[in-house]
Amino acid sequence: MSKIFLRHNLVWGILILLLLPGLFALMVSIGGSKTILKWMTHDYRLKGFIKEIKTPTLDLAHFKSHDVQKYVEEKLTIQLPLRSFLIRLNNQIYYSLFKRSHSNLAKIVVGKSNQLFEMVYINSYCGFVDTAFSDPVKLIDWANKIKILSDFFEKQGKTFVYVITPSKAEYVPEAIPTRFHCKIQGTAPHVKTIERLLTERKIRYVNGSDLMFALTEKHGVPMFPKGGSHWNMLAASEEANALIATINGSGHVRLNPIQFDYQLQHDALGDDRELMGLLNVLKPNYHYIVPEITFKKIKSPSPLKAAFVGGSFLEKIVNILAENQILSKISFYRYFMEKQTDYVAGQKPIKYPVDLNSPKSLAAILAADVIVFEENSELTVSFHGKLFFEAMKKFVPIF
Repeated sequence: MSKIFLRHNLVWGILILLLLPGLFALMVSIGGSKTILKWMTHDYRLKGFIKEIKTPTLDLAHFKSHDVQKYVEEKLTIQLPLRSFLIRLNNQIYYSLFKRSHSNLAKIVVGKSNQLFEMVYINSYCGFVDTAFSDPVKLIDWANKIKILSDFFEKQGKTFVYVITPSKAEYVPEAIPTRFHCKIQGTAPHVKTIERLLTERKIRYVNGSDLMFALTEKHGVPMFPKGGSHWNMLAASEEANALIATINGSGHVRLNPIQFDYQLQHDALGDDRELMGLLNVLKPNYHYIVPEITFKKIKSPSPLKAAFVGGSFLEKIVNILAENQILSKISFYRYFMEKQTDYVAGQKPIKYPVDLNSPKSLAAILAADVIVFEENSELTVSFHGKLFFEAMKKFVPIF
């Protein structure tokens, strides 16, 4: 009996010792004073879908609404080392032994040679989900709408360019796990179809999917990082120059190409490690080849203005163009409705909400000299593209 008693109390003693740092930090946090116990404030937060909860007022109303309880739960979650350790240990076992991940709502796929994918890109590329581009009629209809957008801006002496950005599943399909039985290789069939439709309609475009394969052969360097979902800086910089060349080919305007050098590193940072970080394992492997870009600043930026409508892949191009001051002003509409960010040469970026019910939402687009519309090959007939087209149709009388 005494041995059981001692064992029982020993377990509780260990748990209390693990709990105390978090509780002390939590009490200090709710009290609102500065903590003296610096060693108690370590953040064991896991990466992914974790919501930030604001500090509630300690009163009866917030107890009844459970705001205080939720706050306590959230604080304990990020300040208890045992919880974080056990979750990361579990994830490490699945990752190292079984090449599986249950992190990030099980949306990360561990591929061959430890290439990491987002499930959505595999499902789209391999044809496991119904998409608008699966229907040839819808794809033709969408190409016709892009043509309407292109003609509208071109008739005003502006330059319109449609940009296709690639998916990692499309770029390295050979790394998709065998269990998916993905039968497609290389550029997605619908990308080849949309390219043909764009060519037939004489719409300027950049095919980033094909470009990635050509760049790999040219540089002998991967265009996507092993532990990331988006293309690396070398790929984005090369596509930025392909975009500039296409813009210059219009004959309306002239932009300076981006000048850069790169060297290979084996320590991934930023976006190049985004999926690896989301695995929430004990020892994430960030040691793989990534190109580090060094830009050569351009002395005389163009006075032209541009508007970009697209998603996260295009955002990387926008940041590169803004950093090199290729244009005097860039207005980036992230997924059209999410937010508008204005990059003015020599100034800090300014962010605005996009009001879909106001014609003012299109002001920067209509004032631009160059309009770039991007869709990723994972979707092609995108929701943000439809919003853009409908807004033009609604607020521009002559459209």
